[in-house]
Amino acid sequence: MTCCLCFCAAVSAQNKAPKWMEKSYKAVVSITTYGKDNNQLATGVGFFVNETGDILSSYSLFKGAAKATVTDADGTTTDVESIVGSDALYDAIKIRITPTKKITFLPIINDPIPNGTPSYLLAFSTNKKDIKFAAGAITEVSKLKDNYKYYKLNIPLADGQANSPILTVNGEAFGLAQTDASGNKNISYALSASYVNQLAYTSANFISSNSNDIGIKKCWPKDGNQATAVLYIIGSMQDPKAYLATINDFIKTFPDSTDGYLTRANHYASQRKALSSDVNEQLNLLNLALNDFQTAAKLSTKKSEIWYNQAKLIYNVAITDSTINNAAWTKQSAFEAIQKAIQEEDLPVYHQFEGDMYYNEGKFKEAYNDYTIVNNSDIATATSYYWAAKALQNISGFNFGDVLDLLNKAVDKAGTVTPDAAPFILERIEWRLRLQQYTEAVADYNLYYEAVAKKVSPNFFYLREQAKFHGGDLEGALQDIQEAIKQSPDTEDYLAEEASIYVRQQKYTEAFASLDKALKINPKFAACYRLKGVIYLRQKKNADACTALHKAQELGDPVAEKLISQNCK
Repeated sequence: MTCCLCFCAAVSAQNKAPKWMEKSYKAVVSITTYGKDNNQLATGVGFFVNETGDILSSYSLFKGAAKATVTDADGTTTDVESIVGSDALYDAIKIRITPTKKITFLPIINDPIPNGTPSYLLAFSTNKKDIKFAAGAITEVSKLKDNYKYYKLNIPLADGQANSPILTVNGEAFGLAQTDASGNKNISYALSASYVNQLAYTSANFISSNSNDIGIKKCWPKDGNQATAVLYIIGSMQDPKAYLATINDFIKTFPDSTDGYLTRANHYASQRKALSSDVNEQLNLLNLALNDFQTAAKLSTKKSEIWYNQAKLIYNVAITDSTINNAAWTKQSAFEAIQKAIQEEDLPVYHQFEGDMYYNEGKFKEAYNDYTIVNNSDIATATSYYWAAKALQNISGFNFGDVLDLLNKAVDKAGTVTPDAAPFILERIEWRLRLQQYTEAVADYNLYYEAVAKKVSPNFFYLREQAKFHGGDLEGALQDIQEAIKQSPDTEDYLAEEASIYVRQQKYTEAFASLDKALKINPKFAACYRLKGVIYLRQKKNADACTALHKAQELGDPVAEKLISQNCK
């Protein structure tokens, strides 16, 4: 009974603003948002929660906004600098301005606030003699998220008062006023101020659709690693000039992070023509890139990484732009940079890049030596084995078996029956065929077939047929070429190949049928006439053979002339 009397007394006393409101009312501000066309979108309210310029308000007020301003109780208007965090589901946002004077703010009390707690709604006012407020109490407390709460109050909500602060009798903010969804104006709700105050972007939600619905700059995630991730992601979303501004803002926010300087160095160099059409300015951007590398080196405890990144950038610029007349941006400078990286820390990844440069310059022995270092380390990959094989085969006196061994390791490293292994299997097939290892080549074709989930073109069956043919598996070869014909019936080469198999099998009737089909598609297919001539010769039909061979010769077949000289006198 005592608690009830106290509560009633508190409410009855609320027709007059508490003493603390004479100062606290200045924490409530008016907010105006504008679209891309600079036309006004909406107006609403919010309130300061610290002296550094952070304000809590509603997400819906800012949706679609490209600009926003904050006007305080004294009439001072300031642009919104950035969005600290937002939540479209709970219609909440935290924004930031750069203060031009001392800010009056409302302290936030953490959840939960007990049911029955007397409360105040403090609306936007411009005169302490006419402070607009309403009083009531919490009538229901429900769970919002984690430890945060959602409050129901018997405080009526007038037009324009949504997002006003809801406070305790001591002037501590615990909620943002929200309307009743059913339209009941005699009650209101309060979204936890503690929840809204902790909103901050992370790498996961920085580029979400909700955050992208607001065109105002967003604050970087507090965690440096997450901010760096965001920096990289934004690079694919902005034009070069806008991205340069983003990088500069990152560096301003994280001045001791090497990532910002390395990213800007890469941007200066790789996007120099997009950043400026002036040739002299483009050269200056290259100089600025080197300056950023120097700054990054001063900040970094791992100088080798800076040299490594510098080597990659210089080499890429050197091989893509031959017009640059600057000794600092040559292939030789790139080699010097990667060698400095190796001197600082002899890591396999640096040898991988050095090997790639050597390979591109045709220095295959040096490239092979670098790739060997990589392959003897724990970062060996299918690709490093593959390029070692490619480099080795360009070295005089190389061993075929060593090349094949490297390709075996590439296939194994890629996972054997996986799409990643497919290109390495094809390379190994080439070497199997060179070494006349037809049985092994067919086995690799079968492996490739499985690796690509049997998604192959008709030409695959033609190529596998060739290996089977040379390996003496005529029935297997016939099955493959017929599968190729089934998938591509108008390819005359496949029909001619089918005829060749029939000839080896002495099935001349079938061979003639295949050749006639091929010639129907391409009447000038010289090899078909030559093959007809060969069949006629085997059938002792020399006249018909010579007619066919002369036709082949007429159409340019290089082998027909020899057959004619031997059989047509």
